[in-house]
Amino acid sequence: MKEHDIMRVLKVSYIAERFFGRSRSWLCHKLNHDMRNGKPDDFTPEERKKLKDALDTIAYEIQILSDNM
Repeated sequence: MKEHDIMRVLKVSYIAERFFGRSRSWLCHKLNHDMRNGKPDDFTPEERKKLKDALDTIAYEIQILSDNM
C-alpha cells in the first residue's frame, strides 16, 4: 500500500484535523507529492513520524472496535 492509498481507505480530513490541526488539502498535497515551489511536496521527518503514530492510533482504535463487536 502506498501513501496515497490512505485516501481510499480513511477519511483524510479527519486525520489532517485530528492529528495535524491542518486541512484536508494540506495532507492530500503531502500524500500525493504535489509540486510546490518547483519541487514535490513531502513530509518532514517529524510529520512522517506523526503520520505513522496517527495510523497506529487509528489501527488500535479499529481493533478495539472490532474486538467489542
